[in-house]
Amino acid sequence: MLLTDHNIKALSTRYDIDELEYLERGDKETVIRPEDFEDAILNIRKAIGNLPDTKVGQFVLMDACLALEKKGVDPFKLCEAYLEVSRSGKYETLTDEATEEVIKLSGAEPIHVYELLIAVSEMQQRRMNFLYGRVKRKTWDGTVSLDRLFEGEHVPDDPAVYLDQRYIDYLAQNGEDMGNIHWRNFERLTTEFFHRQGYEVELGAGTKDGGIDVRVWTDRESKTGPPLMLLQCKRYRNAVGIGTVKAFWSDVHFEGAEKGLIATTSSVSRDSKRICEARKWPMTFAEAKEVQQWARTMWRHAPDIEK
Repeated sequence: MLLTDHNIKALSTRYDIDELEYLERGDKETVIRPEDFEDAILNIRKAIGNLPDTKVGQFVLMDACLALEKKGVDPFKLCEAYLEVSRSGKYETLTDEATEEVIKLSGAEPIHVYELLIAVSEMQQRRMNFLYGRVKRKTWDGTVSLDRLFEGEHVPDDPAVYLDQRYIDYLAQNGEDMGNIHWRNFERLTTEFFHRQGYEVELGAGTKDGGIDVRVWTDRESKTGPPLMLLQCKRYRNAVGIGTVKAFWSDVHFEGAEKGLIATTSSVSRDSKRICEARKWPMTFAEAKEVQQWARTMWRHAPDIEK
């Protein structure tokens, strides 16, 4: 993710990242110790949802080895097998064949080898070798600007993806910014959430779409009939009022959908909820906290969230 100076300063202030908070571009040289810079980058990566914590890579591997030891597994034997395969020169990446060789050399259960290899991969993802030694150049594999999340619609290259995972990661960690993102990206977030729940979804055009933001079916085969549910996305600061709810209910009824859902970054007025209950309209609402939780469930580190 591409961060501007403004983004870094804002995140440094929000998360008390002292090493970066007062950095300024200019003619004067800024001195920062490598270990402090490494800590600062880990903190920034956590702030944008790229990491679940700020552990240095070596500690991630150490924790995995201690956990294996508690299970009665010899982590040193596993590490020796991994290093032997890694240094053999036969594999450029950790292929299935390489993993099988580690399992064979270590004599350990596959599940324990996988646990170690996951920790090794995580350690490598967190390391910043450019601070301490030479590294190979790598072709840049694409970037997204954080500002784009707020300033305009971002359309992922993959048509099966509605919102880039890096934006979801950011919102998972910074739910308070949900109400500031571009309205179209909020529609994309909502669509992505229901797509990942296994539904067949159709994102509206955004303009001239009849006021229907998202259509949802149970599966692709049922798409020939009326939608299971219509979604309306309201990136509001104020509460969603009765007028909006009434207008949306008419769309739900006209399309023959079983129910409707209004997702909002704010709240839904009490009177709006009461009229749905009184008239028995099959309408539900996802307000600010629930919508923020959607991003949390789609976060790449969601399994690491403490339950």
